[in-house]
Amino acid sequence: MFIRTALSAVLAIAVCASFNGVHASEASKSLTGNDFATNVASGTTFVKFYSPQCGHCNRLAPTWEQLAVNHKDWANTKDFKFAEVNCLMEGDLCDDNDVSGYPTMQLFHQGKSVHLYQGGRSIEDLTSFVTTKAQEYEVKAPSNNKFAQKSNINPSGKVIVLDNKNYESSLKNGEPWLVEYYAPWCGHCKALAPTYEELALELKGKVNVAKVDCPANEVVCRSQKVRGYPTIKLHQNGQATEFNGQRQLKTLETFALGATTSSVKPLTQQGFEELRKGSDVSFVYVYDANTPVDATESIDKQSQTFYEQVSIYSTNDATIARQLSVTSLPALVVLKDNRQYDYQGSIANQLAVQSWIEQSKEPLVPSLNKRNTATILNAPGWVLLGLLDPAKPASSVAYRGLVESAHKYKKTLAAGDRTLLDDRPLRFATLDGTKWTRYISEALGIEPLNLPAVVAVNSDKEIFYPNAADERRVSFDEAALWEYILDMEKGHLTEKSTISSTQRTFRQISTRVSSVFAFVASHPFVTMILFSAVAYGLFKMLCGSGPEDRLDGLSKAD
Repeated sequence: MFIRTALSAVLAIAVCASFNGVHASEASKSLTGNDFATNVASGTTFVKFYSPQCGHCNRLAPTWEQLAVNHKDWANTKDFKFAEVNCLMEGDLCDDNDVSGYPTMQLFHQGKSVHLYQGGRSIEDLTSFVTTKAQEYEVKAPSNNKFAQKSNINPSGKVIVLDNKNYESSLKNGEPWLVEYYAPWCGHCKALAPTYEELALELKGKVNVAKVDCPANEVVCRSQKVRGYPTIKLHQNGQATEFNGQRQLKTLETFALGATTSSVKPLTQQGFEELRKGSDVSFVYVYDANTPVDATESIDKQSQTFYEQVSIYSTNDATIARQLSVTSLPALVVLKDNRQYDYQGSIANQLAVQSWIEQSKEPLVPSLNKRNTATILNAPGWVLLGLLDPAKPASSVAYRGLVESAHKYKKTLAAGDRTLLDDRPLRFATLDGTKWTRYISEALGIEPLNLPAVVAVNSDKEIFYPNAADERRVSFDEAALWEYILDMEKGHLTEKSTISSTQRTFRQISTRVSSVFAFVASHPFVTMILFSAVAYGLFKMLCGSGPEDRLDGLSKAD
C-alpha cells in the first residue's frame, strides 16, 4: 500500500513537472496553498485553475500565456495580475475555491472571488473580459484615504482591550474598528496573537485594532453572534463585516484597509447589462457634471460603511440613466429580485441613505453560501429551495419564476391570506447545486444532471417535499410553484426524510450510548455499585456451578 502511494505521488509530480513549462510563466505566476492567499490579497487577480491531464487546459495554455504577456504591465499600472493553480498538485486549494471542473477561471479582488468566468476561451473574448474588469476594479490612489490623515485612529499602533463597559462607547464613533473575539484557551487565538499585535502596528493611524475576551464578556460576544474562536469583524458606522480569509498579516491588513477607502465601482454599459441579468443585489449611483460633491462623498461613505456587504456602482452614462428611467440627477437605485427600487430623498443626507441601504440590501430570494446557510437553511421552518446550475440557461428562467412566486407570497402574506407552516411564513432561497452535489444527492435525492429543481425543505425536522401532489417533479412555472405552495399549506403533499434509515438507526444508537455515558458521569457511585452487583452475580453464577458439577461426577463414578 505504501509503495503504491509513493509511486502515485512520484508519477503525479512527474506529470506536473512535464507540463509546468506549458502553463507557468513570469507573466502568469504559479501559486500554491502556501502563497495563494498572499498573492490574491491585494488588487485584482485573474486565476486559472487547471489540471495538466486536461485536454481543454492544454489547448487553453498558449492563449492564456498570450493574454498574460499582453497585459503584463497591468501589475504595475492597474494592480491587475494573472496567476494559475495546478489542481493535480494543489487539490485542497482548488476544493477551497469550489473548483469542480477544468479549466476554471476566477477573478479575485482584494482576496475575494468576485466573478466566475464562463465566457469564450478565445484571446478576443478573454481580452474583452479582463479589459472590462480591470477598469471596474482599478484601485484608487492611496491619497484618497481620508482616514489615514486622522491621528486619533489607532495612534499608538497597539491592540486595544474592549469589554462589557467600553465596547459600545468605543465603536459608536463611526471609525473603522477591527475586533478579534477570542477565548484565552483557544489554540488558534494564541497562534494569531503575535500576528495580530504586528497588524495593529501596521494599521497605526488608519484602523483601530481591538480584542474581546468572550468568556469574560459574554454579553458583547452574544450580541455579535460569535459562534467560534477567533472571530474577526470589521465595524464601522453601526455595520459589521466578518473576516473569512486566511489569518495572515497581509490578508488581514488588506481586509482592514478596504474599509478606509471608497469601494464604489465604475459601471460601463456592458457591466450594466450583466447586472440586469444577474441575481445579485446591486446599488447604482447615477450622476452628472453638475452633481454636488457632498452627494458623491455620501455614496463613497456608504461603500465604506457597508464594506463587503453590498455592491455599489457609479456611472455618468446618459444611456444607462435613460434605461433606469432616471430623470433627476443625482439618483440612487437598487436592482434586486427582478425589480428596481429608487431612493427618495437627498443623497447628501448620509444617515438617510445608510438607513435606506440597510433596509434594501437583503434580497427576497437569497443565494445560500457559507455565511448565511445557518441562518436560512438550518433555521426552524420551511424554505422553498431552488437548486440551480449556473451553466444552464434554464436556471435563469427558474430563478425568475421563483422570485415572482416570492413576490406574490409576500404580498398575500401581508394581506393575511396565507396559512403559516409550523407557525412561520415560508421562506425562499436558491443554492448552486453544482457546489452542493453531496447535499442534494444524499439528502434530497436529486442528481446534478436533473438541475434546475425545486423542493420545500424543513431542515429542523429533517423532512422535505420532493414532489407535487401528483407525485411529479415541481415545475418552475409560476402557476405550478403557486399550486405547490397551496398544497403545502393544505397538507396535500407527501413528506420524505432528509436522512436515510441507516443514519437514523446510527443516530438512535449514538443517543442511547450518550445517555449511558451521561448517567455514568452524573452518578459514579451508583454506577460503581450496580457494576459491582452485576460482576458479583456473574462470578457466583459461573464459579458456583463448577464444583457442583465435579462433585456430581465423582459421586456417579463412585
